[in-house]
Amino acid sequence: MRLGSSASSERFYPDHEVDLKGLFFKLAFLYARIYGFFSYHRKKERREEIAGKLDFFLSGQWNPGQRQKVVQHIFELRGARKIQRYVIPWMDAGFIRKFVEVDGLEYVDRVLQSGKGIVLMTAHFGNPHMGFNALRAMGYDLAVIKGGLPREFKRRRFRYVDVIQNTIFVGDPSHAQQYKERILETLRSGNIITHYGDAKEGRLKEKVTFFGKEMAFPTGMIHLAHQSHAAVIPFIHLYRRGKISLIFKEPIDRGWKNGEEEYRRIVSEFAKTLETYILRYPEQYMGIYGPTVLAEYVRVHGKAQPGKA
Repeated sequence: MRLGSSASSERFYPDHEVDLKGLFFKLAFLYARIYGFFSYHRKKERREEIAGKLDFFLSGQWNPGQRQKVVQHIFELRGARKIQRYVIPWMDAGFIRKFVEVDGLEYVDRVLQSGKGIVLMTAHFGNPHMGFNALRAMGYDLAVIKGGLPREFKRRRFRYVDVIQNTIFVGDPSHAQQYKERILETLRSGNIITHYGDAKEGRLKEKVTFFGKEMAFPTGMIHLAHQSHAAVIPFIHLYRRGKISLIFKEPIDRGWKNGEEEYRRIVSEFAKTLETYILRYPEQYMGIYGPTVLAEYVRVHGKAQPGKA
């Protein structure tokens, strides 16, 4: 495992402090597992909704036992979202050592060393908030694109919130020019922005093949990455029983050699990467019920078959 720039400036933590923090994290992650187990058995309607959507796209690729495991883990991801606000403020070098594995960070470092900005094109996969906050704990500054409207929050010691300073809210069309300028400034300054590449929202889109069906992925952030000559790096985060994996792929912008002609190819390559990981880790795709192009396809093109979990 390779750590970020914070590895060279780790603070010293007494053994008992690391142990107490480690126990807190383990209990928090145990809560997510317990939540997933009981929610699976209690929330029948939501369980069948999730299973039905998965069957719609992955029919014939698993047996009933596997389906139950997958759906139950998706509920566990929901449980992890409930405790993340209390876990994230305690993330530090000790947390990274114990709970985080990283692959492909050299792609990020290489771009940053060249002075360019980066769009980390991520998805509703694993636990995104824990993923990008783990990256922050490793010493990387980054901003997050978030829908909705900004609200004045103070970051509390024991509870994480999306503060305005490191969050770019894009839910108000009347302020579109302001947040676009902030995005461009951030990228041109050689900084990092994370972006949900599988979100259904977005005025500018490209249609590409995803699970054998034509779906429209948003391209607004790709336009801004092009304008600022920023790199586009696929970013996958996995959450498995408290263990977090951060996976970075090679940049897919190719230096913008063909300008706007690259947009559809970039979206297509990202969709292909995402599809590969969904097939490999279907239990990680919390976007199956969220505001994603895949969930939107089910809503528009027909009701998924009820799950039999």
